[in-house]
Amino acid sequence: MFRNFTLNRLLVLTASAGFAFLLADTIIEHIDIFNEEIMAFIPPVFSLIGAVIGLIAFYKWKPGIIRIMHIYLFISFIVAAAGFYYHIEEEENDENLTTEERIHEEKEKDKPLLAPLAFGGMAVIGLLGTYRKWESEVV
Repeated sequence: MFRNFTLNRLLVLTASAGFAFLLADTIIEHIDIFNEEIMAFIPPVFSLIGAVIGLIAFYKWKPGIIRIMHIYLFISFIVAAAGFYYHIEEEENDENLTTEERIHEEKEKDKPLLAPLAFGGMAVIGLLGTYRKWESEVV
């Protein structure tokens, strides 16, 4: 089935599948905080857009779409860094918190630190697949 496609296209397909798995994972992990934090919507939406752009690039494989994917993958590094920062930030005023805020802070401490870096990993895989030096298919 995949013998008709080059390694480059298969790497882009792998990256888009990775974005699809990140979509499912972030929805499952953030389901409790969607009502509390607007920032919780960024990873699922970003993953959905990444999966769609990756699939379009995989099937069409035209220079314009590949360029859009490049830009999106570079933005993925920024999202990974911002998510990592957001997961490690701590509240400074612990003395004046109510019990509800303390319970919320305990949940916040359970944030996985390296989880946002998965967006960076998907970007690396996608950029390897769309790198022109290794392009084995005439566009």
